[in-house]
Amino acid sequence: MIIVGGRPAGATLAARLGEWGHRVLIVDRATFPSLPQVPSSPVLYPSGMQLLDALGIPEADYGVPEAQMRRLIIEFSGEFSVEMPVPRMRDGRAYVYGLDRNVFDARLWRELERYPSVERREGFAVTDVLREGERVVGVEGGPHPRAGAAERERLSARWVVGADGRFSLIARKVGAEVTEARDQHTSTAYFADWEGIEPIDEGPPAGLVHTTARGLDVVFFAMPGGRVSINTHARSDRVDVRGDAERHYHETLRSLAPLRQRFARAERVTPVIGVKRIGNGYRRASGPGWALCGDAVHYKDPVDGQGIYDAFLGAELLAAAIDVALIGDATWEGAMASYARRLHEATHPMFVATTGRLARELYQEPPLAVIRTIIRWTLSDPDYQDTFLRVLSRELPPPAMTSKRVMARAVARGLRGELRRRLERALGRRDR
Repeated sequence: MIIVGGRPAGATLAARLGEWGHRVLIVDRATFPSLPQVPSSPVLYPSGMQLLDALGIPEADYGVPEAQMRRLIIEFSGEFSVEMPVPRMRDGRAYVYGLDRNVFDARLWRELERYPSVERREGFAVTDVLREGERVVGVEGGPHPRAGAAERERLSARWVVGADGRFSLIARKVGAEVTEARDQHTSTAYFADWEGIEPIDEGPPAGLVHTTARGLDVVFFAMPGGRVSINTHARSDRVDVRGDAERHYHETLRSLAPLRQRFARAERVTPVIGVKRIGNGYRRASGPGWALCGDAVHYKDPVDGQGIYDAFLGAELLAAAIDVALIGDATWEGAMASYARRLHEATHPMFVATTGRLARELYQEPPLAVIRTIIRWTLSDPDYQDTFLRVLSRELPPPAMTSKRVMARAVARGLRGELRRRLERALGRRDR
């Protein structure tokens, strides 16, 4: 089979199929190492590490101490800041890694050398699919998208998988329609890596979310080599890029006075890349001779940093379905129907949670009185913090994050604490 796209989804799909001895050709228009053309939050939760464990990829190959984040700090601009320690997950890990996608994606690509039945071709741009009637039977492409006829090759395969991202060419060529979309509330996000960012504090590396609660967040992730990845995340209807993403990105950062000191001696060291009006949805997962994987089939906002894990998970599910079809225990159609169902069951609850957070956290503007009380009490509550971070690592189902029980207890504890502090202050004044 041919897999188009060699980053987390395509590479781990090829690895799983190669481990079972299936013949695979995997192609990518990029050469490695390189950054993906469309950014995602460069973070890996313990859930993603567990899937790499299953592939025999050692943590030391991608995780470095300076990018190991054991806490998350959330700042409400000018109001309050809370620190959330990453809880110890079921596998014993109590940290999240920031990733250099140049290095990480290249490591996954090199991993495929282990499998004799997997052939790799980088720098190969697919431009079309080949068909026999309605069935996809291969791809056409060459060394660059505008390759002449003499340079183009026609590569045949039993099946073709598009693992080529949210703007998938394979999805377009096979006519994979969108089956679900939640685009009422969208964000526009831009990413770049920096050196010389002033540390958040004297503690160990941390992730930082600075929110204005007025339609704009800025997210910091510790990265290998002491770098920091900085993401501007804004509601789309308030962003006017006018074709100059770099100008917009820098103006957004300069507009936030609480962050300026952190950039005083810093230097941006990677290009600004991003996406406007980020879509959230699902496409039809398969058809005659083809299937989609990763962002090509299920795409959403990067706010929760779930993209890499979802890519690994989707590859695991698709590999299992393909294996069943290849050994003859199911037809292609039956195996792909099972894949689509299992993918939806595994990812849809987080999809609903992510799009719900977009609506609440970017598009709603709570009064200051609510920020200073209910929101502060909730985010400061240890039980809520534990639940929130376990949901992001997929140890708890996403509805747990907003369950009435968890929220009510957090608010009640916060209110009791506030009343206790006020009473103590009043008694202190009376004693004086």
